[in-house]
This record gives sequence, structure tokens and C-alpha cells, in this order.
Amino acid sequence: MHFTGAERVAFVLAEAVFTASPHGERVPGELYAQACAHYDEKAIASLAVALGQVGFFIPLALIGKPLPGVSPAEQSRE
Repeated sequence: MHFTGAERVAFVLAEAVFTASPHGERVPGELYAQACAHYDEKAIASLAVALGQVGFFIPLALIGKPLPGVSPAEQSRE
């Protein structure tokens, strides 16, 4: 499967956001500039919001341990 340059930079951006960096800044200016070369301001904001939503729901899933195929209402009855 082949990805476009825009898709590749989105993947790299997501990886940078969700991977702790021992050097401090997770999204360096160079990576942000690469993203800006493929996306306008509105698209960058949308991408940031999408990554924020993923970042919000990951801890909920890790803590709540949802069961695949079982509704949340049914899981809470157990």
C-alpha cells in the first residue's frame, strides 16, 4: 500500500504526539513545517483535534478494559 506525502506526515505527526521524547519537544518545528506544507491551518487544527480525541480515549480504554462486541451498558452490569 502506498501513502501520499500528506498521509505520511500525518502518521509521523501522530507518532510524535503519542511518543514521549527524552529531548523535550515532541513536535519539532521541522515536523510542523512539513505538516504545513501538506495541510492548511484548518486541516492542521482538525488533525490536532482528532489526535486529541484519540489521546483522550486511550486512557479510558486502558482503564475501563471494554469488551469487544459488548455495549457499555451491558458491561457495567457485570
